[in-house]
Amino acid sequence: MSPFAWRLEKKLPDLVIIHKNDPLAAALADQTVAKLKGEYRIFREISDFDGVRQKAPADFQPVLVISIGGDGTLLYSSRAWGLGGTPILGVNLGSVGFLAEVDPVWFNEILEKALNGQAEIETRQALDIEVARDDERLATFTVYNDAVINKGALSRIMNLKLSIAGSTFWNFRADGLILATPTGSTAYNLSAGGPVVYHSLEVVIVTPICPFTLSSRALILPLDLELYVSIDKNATDTHLTGDGQVYLPLQPGDLIKVGRSNSSLRLINNPHRQYFDALRVKLGFFNDERR
Repeated sequence: MSPFAWRLEKKLPDLVIIHKNDPLAAALADQTVAKLKGEYRIFREISDFDGVRQKAPADFQPVLVISIGGDGTLLYSSRAWGLGGTPILGVNLGSVGFLAEVDPVWFNEILEKALNGQAEIETRQALDIEVARDDERLATFTVYNDAVINKGALSRIMNLKLSIAGSTFWNFRADGLILATPTGSTAYNLSAGGPVVYHSLEVVIVTPICPFTLSSRALILPLDLELYVSIDKNATDTHLTGDGQVYLPLQPGDLIKVGRSNSSLRLINNPHRQYFDALRVKLGFFNDERR
């Protein structure tokens, strides 16, 4: 059934607006609430409100999430509301906007299409991260961009072991490791020298951070392989972050499993923007004819 089949129901459909705590985002949220008031039951939330998510009513089931801010706000929106497959319309008020790809000038047009079930929805792959300690599951979470194993400011270079399909593939020394989705390939992965990967491919990108040897390079692996990363027993002051928003301290000997998630990120497409044009402009890939 179409996610927009709520138009056949008698009750007011639910809609979520999440925005950054800045004047421009708040003003656009105000305008949207005023425009849709009376047609929708709207729940409004600030993405960085002291790091605490406000509580929606128990019976609140949104048919659309509007994220106003940047990629960080959209990732927050995805974690808060997108795991159930709710489509997300990302309005970009930031500087990059690989995920939040709708500029304010196109917002009303694309919002109208989304609310009438006419917008294109693109599905993005997610990764499930599971951390085990002493043979017991410690934590699990989902990432849309990346999971990063990193060391503290004063800790030494760490030893990491990557196991693929049940066998040790790679022992290496580095400042850390990035485990990225294709969507996240243009984020921290790119800054660390990893490859840009087309967002519809079903792969995981493994990129070492400042490796000790020049032979340690990024890997692109299919999602169907069992992938594990183990932390050296002498490692100190290390941690794991998910999408820059989930934080977990690690201990020596911890085992991190990476795999395909049953959840996915469903984004409303911007028909005015093509992926490769956005890549060229945002990353500065200009050819001679466009200079």
